[in-house]
Amino acid sequence: MTIILDIFMESWHLLLDASIYMLFGILVAGLLRVFLSPQAVAHHLGRGRFSSIFKAALIGIPIPL
Repeated sequence: MTIILDIFMESWHLLLDASIYMLFGILVAGLLRVFLSPQAVAHHLGRGRFSSIFKAALIGIPIPL
């Protein structure tokens, strides 16, 4: 029973540590949704093979930081 409680407590602490980053990500996603139209995103990331992947990778680089 102690092992289960320890796992639950460590999971809770991990969630608390990550919560600020999750809230920041939700805020940034909301701002992007408000200020960028879906057509603009589809125009830049929806066509081509190499260029769309390269643009998406450049946009995604700062996300973990």
